[in-house]
Amino acid sequence: MHPNADASTDSLSTVTATDGARIRFSTHGGQICSWTTADGIERLYLSPRADLQGPAAIRGGVPVIFPQFANEGPLPKHGFARSSLWRVSSSETLPCGSGSVEMRLSDDAATRQVWPHPFELVLRARFKGMELDLSLAVINTGSAPFDFTCALHTYLAANATEAVIHGLQGLHYLDSADHRRMGVQQEELLRIDREVDRFFFGLTGPVELRGGATSIRVKQEAFADVVVWNPWSELARKLADLPDDGFRHFVCIESGTVQRPVSLAPGKEWLASQHLRVG
Repeated sequence: MHPNADASTDSLSTVTATDGARIRFSTHGGQICSWTTADGIERLYLSPRADLQGPAAIRGGVPVIFPQFANEGPLPKHGFARSSLWRVSSSETLPCGSGSVEMRLSDDAATRQVWPHPFELVLRARFKGMELDLSLAVINTGSAPFDFTCALHTYLAANATEAVIHGLQGLHYLDSADHRRMGVQQEELLRIDREVDRFFFGLTGPVELRGGATSIRVKQEAFADVVVWNPWSELARKLADLPDDGFRHFVCIESGTVQRPVSLAPGKEWLASQHLRVG
């Protein structure tokens, strides 16, 4: 560990880039919980009621969804990766000045009770200045193929009541907050003025979250879809780990492969990434 890879504070560990940008992360869920850019501004939302110790998933940051997204299959909602104990394989400040973290999760007796497949997940985070790169690798370590869906469930800090999202126009979507209605995004800007839980399919370009004086650009590779989520007031009151007004402080833009599961052959690796840039 490099000297700038700071020791743990409470249950989170910290890595700092040479320009002052930093992330805080947890081995519970293999989760990035905080991303502060070089200007000192926090860019992710972490609920003040989040349970950082488990066993439940951490509310906020960047939960890793695997091997099933939401309730789109027979497994528990969002799978088990977000509530499993990961291991840190590296945590350092690189010679180029970027901060870097790598965490891994492998199958064990508990995961095989839910999903009987040998696998390894590798989450990598690299950051500097106003940018954060996240990648998720899925490796089939067994002797038979398996199918999965997955996502990086990123909670972006924002004033949700003022935020607009650009880059979704023309995409087909499934609206999970409206009886799974199918539709096409007609408007150039998606506004968050009610509960939003839309799965947009076949994203090929960047998505931009705009609000106030700043914007965050989200670009993804290999992830086929993107999900936009905000629980709004009624659902927020039902979530024990979120304050009643917590919905006002974030918008989730989740890079994922949701509509069509990935089929991964034995010994093969699937790799996808999400790139976040402020400004």
